Amino acid sequence: MTLRLAAPEGRDELDALLAADPAPTLIAGGTDLLIAPARLPAAGTLVDLGRLAALRAIGRRDGALLLGAGVTVARLARDPLVARLAPVLALAAADFGSVQIRNRATIGGNIANAAPAADLAPALVAAAALALLWPPGAPGEVAVPVADLLARRPVLAPGEVIAAFLVPASGRTPRAAFAKLGRRQEPAIARLTLAASGPPGAMALVAGALGPGPRRLPAAERILNDGGPGLAEALAAEVLAAIPGRASAAYKARAVRGLGEDLASRLAAAGAPA
Repeated sequence: MTLRLAAPEGRDELDALLAADPAPTLIAGGTDLLIAPARLPAAGTLVDLGRLAALRAIGRRDGALLLGAGVTVARLARDPLVARLAPVLALAAADFGSVQIRNRATIGGNIANAAPAADLAPALVAAAALALLWPPGAPGEVAVPVADLLARRPVLAPGEVIAAFLVPASGRTPRAAFAKLGRRQEPAIARLTLAASGPPGAMALVAGALGPGPRRLPAAERILNDGGPGLAEALAAEVLAAIPGRASAAYKARAVRGLGEDLASRLAAAGAPA
């Protein structure tokens, strides 16, 4: 058995590789595959997507923010266009792992890996982002809401590639905040995350690390948008409803109260959008 490495530089070359091996191992930053205890496959084709220029773009398309799936988390955190059009993504990216991980990890890899605690997942769902997929053996692309993509099992079909993400954008910077709870102050896998994004009075509130994928919290969302009391209680109730019977439910219901206060204070500190 042998493992072949390929690094296509265009979509035609990628399609040819996928036609020859319909179930390759795709790799971008490699932070989920190259760090112990992960193991490379023993055989097949390892396809490095890092040379595909189309996957590294940040720009506009039909008024929306276009983010190539190969954009690193570090670029996401510091890009001025992202900060203006999708600040929740910039905030989540800034809270993502260590400097070294942010320099390697990509937005597409974070979603394709579909870890329940993926930091960018709730931020993308809160921003109503679409994933643009390259289907195997077919030209063009298919747009799927990120929330729907993360509900699929498996997230990607064999040979399917996340090419980019589209984030709806208006003329004004949306309100946004991101709060994360880990086991320690240093970089850690999230135990719970909250992402809020949208115009004043109509923000989406999404939790991560509550289940297989991000979960919108409608009752707490209404209170957050109305500015009334009871946000902590609503968050705790929705957490308990999301994971009934799980050993961590009581802990997360308590923890989310403080995380909600943190999120609200960050929104207040940010003030009105420009």
